[in-house]
Amino acid sequence: MAKLVKTLGYETDTPCLVPHYQPAVLVELTLSRDVSDYHLLKGTRLKLDDFESADKRISPDQYLSLIRNCQKLTEADDISFLYGQRLLPGFYGAVSQALQQVTNLRQAIDILCDYHVILSPLYTPRYYENGEELFLYWTDSTGSHEQHAFIIESTMSAFVSMVSWLSGEKMPWQYEFSYDEPEYIEQYWVNFGQNISFKQQMNRLRLPKQFPDKPWPNAFKLGIHGALKESDKQLAEEYSQYSFLDQLYEYIQLHINEPLNLDKVSFAFGVSPASMKRKLKKHHTSFQQQLDLVRKHTAIYLYEVQQMNSQQIAEYLCFNDMNNFRRAFKRWTGISPYHLFA
Repeated sequence: MAKLVKTLGYETDTPCLVPHYQPAVLVELTLSRDVSDYHLLKGTRLKLDDFESADKRISPDQYLSLIRNCQKLTEADDISFLYGQRLLPGFYGAVSQALQQVTNLRQAIDILCDYHVILSPLYTPRYYENGEELFLYWTDSTGSHEQHAFIIESTMSAFVSMVSWLSGEKMPWQYEFSYDEPEYIEQYWVNFGQNISFKQQMNRLRLPKQFPDKPWPNAFKLGIHGALKESDKQLAEEYSQYSFLDQLYEYIQLHINEPLNLDKVSFAFGVSPASMKRKLKKHHTSFQQQLDLVRKHTAIYLYEVQQMNSQQIAEYLCFNDMNNFRRAFKRWTGISPYHLFA
């Protein structure tokens, strides 16, 4: 029997985010563009005083509404990139202190992933590596929907600018985006350089393997242990360490080589299939979309890391018929397995 999920993570309408963290940075930046706080906060159910409160918590959908208003009111193509450059290491307590003391890129990525609910509450970072490259990718943890591109732009800007500052060098990142090339492509060139591709299977960064373990100049090897212990205490105080979509992704990934359906997964989460459908609809997704997403990511991982061929990948993902696998893969990715795994 599949292992049951003990507690459900935060959802898009759960009051769980600290407003004087990332949301306050966005408010400050937007107001500096001569936008009135009345119009910026319209429809968010927030007041300006809320961003100064140490006790107030807001929901992801309030944060997303704030982003939507910022985009509409500023009409600036560079706003997401400028916002990202202000986010990390940030001023988020012990976790930010730990980030400032890391010894290398790998440790920075570990902290980003381990404490993502504090450092990246709307999109969850994950990484893997093979013999040649490290891959860092992000998945939607709260149903960002219309704000998808804005969040990816700011999230990647945040991470890359932090790494550049802490390491003292500009690394040869390769940038991949799942969406179409935007009209304001020059902002990508300015902020990310020329090594960019769109209509890809993930929103991710790629980097040669010689960089993750290269020592950084301003590391504080002794102090970081204490900062991480304090970070664990900070993490324990969060509503949940994972969102509902994070937990669903992890569950499907753990059981990906088993037959999965809505009824089986709903039972593992302790909810009815109807309730699961409602939760997923609230996050602008469906069970099939989430299953396809994890299958796609797993297939790419098996090819890039385990070096499996199409037949082996199909068998791992419980496809006994290659024609069915090809059709499913085309649905997940828009292309045939031959084109991706050639």
